[in-house]
Amino acid sequence: MADRLCVVTGTSSGIGLALAGALLARGWEVLGVARREAPLRHPGYAHARVDLADPAALEALCAGPLAAALARPGRARLGLVNGAAVIGPAGPVAALTAGPLARAFLVNAVAPLRLTGAVLAGAAGRPVRVVDVSSGAAHRPYAGWSAYCASKAALRMAGQVAAVEADAYPPGVAGPADLSVVTYEPGVVDTAMQGEVRATPRSAFPALDRFLELHAAGHLVDPTRPAREIADLLERDGGPRHEERRLNG
Repeated sequence: MADRLCVVTGTSSGIGLALAGALLARGWEVLGVARREAPLRHPGYAHARVDLADPAALEALCAGPLAAALARPGRARLGLVNGAAVIGPAGPVAALTAGPLARAFLVNAVAPLRLTGAVLAGAAGRPVRVVDVSSGAAHRPYAGWSAYCASKAALRMAGQVAAVEADAYPPGVAGPADLSVVTYEPGVVDTAMQGEVRATPRSAFPALDRFLELHAAGHLVDPTRPAREIADLLERDGGPRHEERRLNG
């Protein structure tokens, strides 16, 4: 049994899939979470097929597979990578409706915050490394991306709060003493999400041409590059309570 466990969301494709493979190669045990099955077959990999936009399913994950994985003895280090995200709904604020907006916030902000809390609550004093996969959209407003920008900004702040709480509460109340949270921007990565972006009508997303040009010029980042950096962050000793990192940063 591996002595390190990492929970990774979004392992059916993209960065999450690449990261799960990288961690397994380094001797980690991985609990992957995604709406679809993951193309991984490895004795150290377990998969939970969960729609993170479903609060009941999220709670069942926390109480079931996640709690069981955290409770198994022999884990010297715990990791959590909040990688799953949705890009939509796209379009002007005046055209958005509550249902798609709620889904975006559930997947991009609520689920990562809940999973962070579950890992911290089950840490039992073990070191914890949390990496929240972020975006430049957490800092910069894009017309047509209010849901994505706002939910990614919410995730960024949630990670900062979790880090601050480690020193604001008595030991053990808000998680282990050895906690580090990283808000990580991987750049424009060659994933299915970027395919969705390029398929968005220009009428809904005025900045479309920038992403079409990056793809046409071959400037999209291969998912294995951020996966390696995230794996390094998970294995790092020490580090600040919270920091923001970018690819190659």
